[in-house]
Amino acid sequence: MRLHVQIGVPNPGDVSLDAIASCFPYGTLLPIVVEKGGLLGSSRAGLPADEPVEAHMTVACCCVTVGWGVPVGWDSPAGYLEAEEAEVKRDDETAAFDKQAEASAILNKEAGASALEAVPATTVADETLEPTVASTPSTTPTRAEMTPGSPEMRARAALVQKRWASRVLTPYEAFKLLGDEDAIEVYDVRTSEQAANHEINGCKGTTVLGAKSLPLDDIVSGMVDVPPSELPIILVCSRGPKSLVALDYLAEACPKAVCIEGGITAWDVAKLPTQSVRGQ
Repeated sequence: MRLHVQIGVPNPGDVSLDAIASCFPYGTLLPIVVEKGGLLGSSRAGLPADEPVEAHMTVACCCVTVGWGVPVGWDSPAGYLEAEEAEVKRDDETAAFDKQAEASAILNKEAGASALEAVPATTVADETLEPTVASTPSTTPTRAEMTPGSPEMRARAALVQKRWASRVLTPYEAFKLLGDEDAIEVYDVRTSEQAANHEINGCKGTTVLGAKSLPLDDIVSGMVDVPPSELPIILVCSRGPKSLVALDYLAEACPKAVCIEGGITAWDVAKLPTQSVRGQ
C-alpha cells in the first residue's frame, strides 16, 4: 500500500527522511519517496480582499510517498530499530501474560469447583470471592490489579485489550473523537500521587489536555460516583494498563467509555496537547 501526503515544512529544499518519519510514530508506515518543493495554501486572517493569491501561498511543503516497511538502501532514523525491537518485546510479554492469565483461569476454575463442593450450600452465598486475573467484565479490580506495574494489573490489562479491542483507541482516534463529540469527558484514572510522580517521556505531572481526575481506586471504594451511562468518556493513565482495567470495570455501566492505547505516554509521543496535572 502507498499513500501520497503533503506536509508543511519550513524549508522544502532541505527535507530529511528522519524528520518525515517522526510524523508517523505508529506502525511501519514510513516515507519511501520525498519530492521537494511546492507551496501549500494557508488561510491567514485579516488579509485585504484585493491581496494577490500568491500572498496566501505562504507555507512551503513537500510531497511524501509513504508505504509499508523500510525503503531499500535507507538508513532508518535514530531509535527506529530500537523501537521496533521494543514493540516485538512488548508483543512477547503480552503473549506471556495471556498464557499466564489462561493458566490462572483454569487453576482458579478447578480450585473454585473443589472449594464449592467442600463448603455447605448455605454459606456459599455469604462468601465474597476475591477477583482473579480471569475476571469478567464489571468484576471489581483487586488492589493488586490497580497497582501500576504489578503482574496482576498487566495480566488483566492483556485480557481486556482483547475483550474490548474495539474500545481501545490510538491517540489520533481518541483526538478525533474529542472533536466529533459535543459532550465528552477525558478522565485520568490514576491516583493524585501517581499522576504527580509518574514520568511521561521524562516529565512528571503530565496528563491529557482537559482531563479530569477520576481515580479508579476511588470509584472502586465508592468515594466517587461512576460517570453517567449516557456520557462518552475517554479513560487515560500513564502507559495504558490501568485505564484498561478501568475500562473493564466500567464497560457495562458506561457503554460509551473508551481508553487510549499506550496511555498519556503515547498521546504525548503523538504530539497531541497535554497539561500539568495541577490544571485538572
